[in-house]
Amino acid sequence: MEKGVKEKIKKIPYFFMNVYLIDTSVIINYLRDKGSAVETVNNLNGELTSSYICLAELYEGIWRVREREKAEKGILNFFAGLSQVFGVDEDIAKTFGQIRADLKEKGAVIEDLDIILAATCIANNSILITANPKHFSRVANLKLLAVN
Repeated sequence: MEKGVKEKIKKIPYFFMNVYLIDTSVIINYLRDKGSAVETVNNLNGELTSSYICLAELYEGIWRVREREKAEKGILNFFAGLSQVFGVDEDIAKTFGQIRADLKEKGAVIEDLDIILAATCIANNSILITANPKHFSRVANLKLLAVN
């Protein structure tokens, strides 16, 4: 990126920028230096966010590897570089309920943690960056960016 462009992007009013929520699958691929995840994340113009749900899923992985300190350091460094990490609030909780009820009615329920991520994106008008687009495509009104 040419010098100064990044500073100009940051001056764009928030409501004009795309907000991207990076899901666990993409974070894992990014940290493993898998080309498409690295390229996609590094070339996005917009606000990069994630969720404490993703952090929780990543901590599960930390407990399953031998080099826990190294894994945790990489994950925490990644999260430190994000502009925001979403928790669950009332809007997200309501949206979760709507999504889960809709998916149950259709017989297409996905995991609750994934529904929370989808609800977070919808409630915050964010685009979900995922390596599992087929999985998340069941959720109505969810904006997706697929990464292989």
